[in-house]
Amino acid sequence: TRTQDVVLYGFGRIGRLVARELTLFAGDGSNLRLRAIVTRSSKAADIKKRVSLFRKDSVHGPFPGVANEDLENQCMTVNGQIIHFIEAKNPEDVDYTAYGISDALVIDNTGVYRDRENLSRHLKSKGVAKVLLTAPGKADIPNIVYGVNQSTVNIDEEQVFSAASCTTNAIVPGLEILEKKYGIV
Repeated sequence: TRTQDVVLYGFGRIGRLVARELTLFAGDGSNLRLRAIVTRSSKAADIKKRVSLFRKDSVHGPFPGVANEDLENQCMTVNGQIIHFIEAKNPEDVDYTAYGISDALVIDNTGVYRDRENLSRHLKSKGVAKVLLTAPGKADIPNIVYGVNQSTVNIDEEQVFSAASCTTNAIVPGLEILEKKYGIV
């Protein structure tokens, strides 16, 4: 199995939780591997704050591993895995290949861009293959609720897609069962 490079575009609450999950399950390196986090600023004080917020979450508690900032190299090391902090103002402004990243899945968790035109700006950056939005996408973007409609999208051909919203992911699986069994009016 080939390792899939992953870049988080944004590092707010959702970004930090995704980063926790990706680093906890990095394991043998044969799956998704978080390589970089793009933020508006990568000043030393900002990196310190972000790593601190990554380590401690008010709901999910402390990170069950080791996470340290490396201010000189503008990165953090999580359980031995190096994750770069990259500063960029626009999705198309980054050359990920300069960090050894290729064919990356960019997970845009800012919520700023939700349509195909703007999310496709990520694809203009060197090293990006696909873009996943962590919020509901506009009508021209497939919203995938795993376990319900993932087979309706050819993920090999689609470059921009959405994981829908947390609310949608919470309610739709149950609604699908009710619809199939009883029908919903």
